[in-house]
Amino acid sequence: MIKNIFFFSLSIAFLVGCNTKFSVNGEYVEQPVVHLLLDQGQEYHFLKLNKTFLKEGNAMEFAKDPALSYFDNVVATVKEIKNGSTLRSWTLKDTVITNKSDGAFYAPEQKLYFFKADPLPSNPSNPNTLYLDEDAIYRLHIDIDYGNHIVKGQTELIKGVSIKSPQVNQAFSFVKELNQAKEYKNTHISFNSIGNAAAFKTQLRFIYREHAASGVTDKSILWNIGEMNGSDILGSSSSVFAEGEVFFDLLGKQIVPNSDVTKRTVRGMEIILTAGSSDLQTYILTNKPSSSLAQNKPTYSNVDGALGIFSSRSTIKQYKPYFNPQNNMRSLDYNSTKELCTGPYTAALKFCSDIALDNQAAFSCN
Repeated sequence: MIKNIFFFSLSIAFLVGCNTKFSVNGEYVEQPVVHLLLDQGQEYHFLKLNKTFLKEGNAMEFAKDPALSYFDNVVATVKEIKNGSTLRSWTLKDTVITNKSDGAFYAPEQKLYFFKADPLPSNPSNPNTLYLDEDAIYRLHIDIDYGNHIVKGQTELIKGVSIKSPQVNQAFSFVKELNQAKEYKNTHISFNSIGNAAAFKTQLRFIYREHAASGVTDKSILWNIGEMNGSDILGSSSSVFAEGEVFFDLLGKQIVPNSDVTKRTVRGMEIILTAGSSDLQTYILTNKPSSSLAQNKPTYSNVDGALGIFSSRSTIKQYKPYFNPQNNMRSLDYNSTKELCTGPYTAALKFCSDIALDNQAAFSCN
């Protein structure tokens, strides 16, 4: 909404003559803009609340002023309701974070509102720690500037999603060797979806350790493997492929050779599967940049009294340590570790293996 107003104003400014004086600002109605996604696997939940604004003058200057985007008084609550009863209720607190990306609007600081949920009792059917009840509904109520705006919304949580393969104790295998010939392999990552999710994003985090004279630092590379929506999902199970050659090429491009680094070692691999609701999928698709010359786009919102989204997503993770001595399992198998240390894409990065089973290998750290 804000960007559309700015674009319209700037477009008119270029079309009129320098000596023409008139106002391009029509009748304006202030509106709240809400973004809140609940995730039962997260302890903290953050609400982004801004307002639309319109002023005479240079819109690019106004966008840099955060005061124009915030309301003075906000009382926001989230209630957890199950079988008609309120189980828990949270009043959100405000905070300032510094990770907002640069752009037309103010950065890097931004005000958010948050609440912290306590962990629920462990559930044998779900080994992950949950902070919100998957069987409850959640209601949002925001009182802005003493009743000037009242925003309401309701959402269910995403459930019924799990990683099917690979198993926790199964290593990633990106290389195979046959008769002294090397061939890159793909790892099949599949997940079950028997719930209400409509969009999925699969990522793989590669975690490694840098050893240098200045100390030891743990770092990671996040690989976006693929996204799927409802039309791509077949039945209750879907999958993507982590391509072996793409994996090594990605590491070679994103990890910069450094003469101060004496060695690098693998610390683990983590599959991250994020599932989103149908409301969230519709909101993302509606707000994608337009590829046509027409600037009028439909507006999607599932909250009353505001623009924006109050919905849910679920983040499922599977972590594989670099080596588990109890069952001699590793996150990268032997051939993949060898390729990481000596292969054409990553040989210059000084990776070596500190796994005892590889002590006799040429790529061992010993």
